[in-house]
Amino acid sequence: MKQFLHNKKKVAVAALAVVLAALLAVMGFRKSAQKDEKEEEKVYPVAVMEAGETGSDVSLSYTGLVQPAELTQCTFETIGTIEAVYVKKGDQVKAGDPLAAIEDDDAADQLSSAQRQAEYAEKNLTRAGESYDDAQADYLRACGAEQEREDLQDATQRYNEQEQRVLSLKAQLDATPQYRSATGGVPEINTEYYSLQLQYESAQNTLELYRQNVDSAQEAYDNKVKEGASSDDAKLQKERFDAAADNLDAAQESYDSAADRVQSAQNALDQCVLRARSDGYVVDVSAEEGSVSTPIMPAVVLASNEVVVNFGVSQSDVLSLAAGMPASITVEQQTFTGAIRDVDVLPDESTRTYAVNVSLDTADPDLYLGELASVSIHIGERMGIWLPISVILNDGRDYVYIVEDGRAKRQYVTIEEVSDDQVRVTGTQAGTLIITEGMKLIRTGSAVSYERQ
Repeated sequence: MKQFLHNKKKVAVAALAVVLAALLAVMGFRKSAQKDEKEEEKVYPVAVMEAGETGSDVSLSYTGLVQPAELTQCTFETIGTIEAVYVKKGDQVKAGDPLAAIEDDDAADQLSSAQRQAEYAEKNLTRAGESYDDAQADYLRACGAEQEREDLQDATQRYNEQEQRVLSLKAQLDATPQYRSATGGVPEINTEYYSLQLQYESAQNTLELYRQNVDSAQEAYDNKVKEGASSDDAKLQKERFDAAADNLDAAQESYDSAADRVQSAQNALDQCVLRARSDGYVVDVSAEEGSVSTPIMPAVVLASNEVVVNFGVSQSDVLSLAAGMPASITVEQQTFTGAIRDVDVLPDESTRTYAVNVSLDTADPDLYLGELASVSIHIGERMGIWLPISVILNDGRDYVYIVEDGRAKRQYVTIEEVSDDQVRVTGTQAGTLIITEGMKLIRTGSAVSYERQ
């Protein structure tokens, strides 16, 4: 029995030794494989560039549509039956040309009635004015101030005439040069200028004297009226004069109201004919003879002869654009120069872009409305990290590969501007090595060898 156990023990020890030997062999093999794998790690050759802050001329490019600079919807201001249509699509029109007309019988009748009322009011005003003048004369006669009134009128007339002479001399003086050219290049004094200057100064002095005469005559007139107003006859005439003044005011008010009614009736009659407000051409005519016009429905749509290219820009771009900036426009291999005409300050509700119109310097560019146009706008130099657009990769976000400690590393960037084949980015720094070739064969952590470009 002891011998059996002893043999069994020997077998177990031998088996354990075999297992240990196998484990050691496997571990040795793995270490050797790992060492070989480490020694055989692939190194990817790439090309790199060193990022640096530089300046680059930036031009923004857009695609837009050729459109008229202005579209005008011409509508009648009143409801009426359309009597005539004078234009058709494609017609050229000038400002003031008739486009269409509605029946004007009622408007003409209202104008005639208003004119008759105005004529009657004018006659009443004339009579009231004559009564006022008579009552005033009687009142001044009762006050004993007739002579003072005539003196005041004479002084006032002289002052007004002198004032016109002063203004005339001032205009002549302003239009006359103080010096005139002469041989030898030395300017000569213009004697006509100084003669006019003396006349002007003398006329001003005379005008001041006449103003003092008016003041004196006014004071004498006022004192005389005040002295004579206390008599019974003057008081009676004053009551008549005041009543005449009230009648004149009422007649003037009636006449003004009648004149306003005439003007309103004339405007209503004029509005029966729809006219072009500016030069252009007809792009649509919805008015038809016999149909009813309304102020909310355009009868005729006009387009201006000037064309623009219209396009939308993002919020980031709109900050760089302003009216007057030069632009280059290309349509069907034709290139035109132009400038930004206007930039909207509010974005479109659906696209959230800002509308920009670019005008063309060519007066008659011979373009069709709706044609596609390419627009390039130079906005000046921008400083920053500029990279070739070819080095930018995207996995849902823009990124580049950089070299760090001999290995490739993914670095996310933000594109701020694009200029031809260059982009200005943020998210990386000057001095960083950007991989420019071989990016598609590597991933983060790949060992790389590189050459600088």
